Amino acid sequence: MRKFVIVIMSLSLFAFGGCNEKEMEMLKADKSKLAEENAKLRKEAEKGARLDFLAAKMKGVKVKIVTSMGDIDCQFYADKAPIHVWNFITRAESGFYDNTKFHRIIPGFMIQGGDPNTKSDNAYSYGQGGPLVPIPHEFNDVHHRAGILSMARVSDVSMGAGSQFFVMHGEAPHLDNQYTAFGEVVAGMDVVNAIAAVETNRLDPMLRDQPVKPVVIKKMIVSR
Repeated sequence: MRKFVIVIMSLSLFAFGGCNEKEMEMLKADKSKLAEENAKLRKEAEKGARLDFLAAKMKGVKVKIVTSMGDIDCQFYADKAPIHVWNFITRAESGFYDNTKFHRIIPGFMIQGGDPNTKSDNAYSYGQGGPLVPIPHEFNDVHHRAGILSMARVSDVSMGAGSQFFVMHGEAPHLDNQYTAFGEVVAGMDVVNAIAAVETNRLDPMLRDQPVKPVVIKKMIVSR
């Protein structure tokens, strides 16, 4: 906003009296460019204000992930990833994640879920599903350690993120600022540990890291 004020003040310093026609045209062109810059600054300020509003409204919101192996309670980093937090909360409230499965489990690394395809019995489609419209990444400075809630993505960064998420079971600094961390486990890390320890498929490479016995997300309960 300070930049905007400075630009407006600079316009008041133009003295048109005594200018020839060429100078007048140059001043008009400069004025037009400054007006465009002001409009851009206003839009950026409005966008920032909207995200600040969103982050403030989500402060203190928590989600309980009710699984077939126990409950996992999570809180969020709304100030660092407001779009991701809003996306996760609204999907949780709508029942989007109900009866999905943790379809990829790597002990010492992470457990991954959130794929709507896992509501079906076609295990070969697991890990390939998501919403029609992705969201932009919000890479930040949160370190990927055990208990961190982060968003999965495809290798093409420009594609954004979908609905699949993962809970860290170990430390992975190579994920920092490459995947959007948006929350953390505050209770139920013992459940995460238990899920990470289940037997996974090692025979079929197409089903690698999938649990032999399904681990189901029964529902998610949103509260404040």
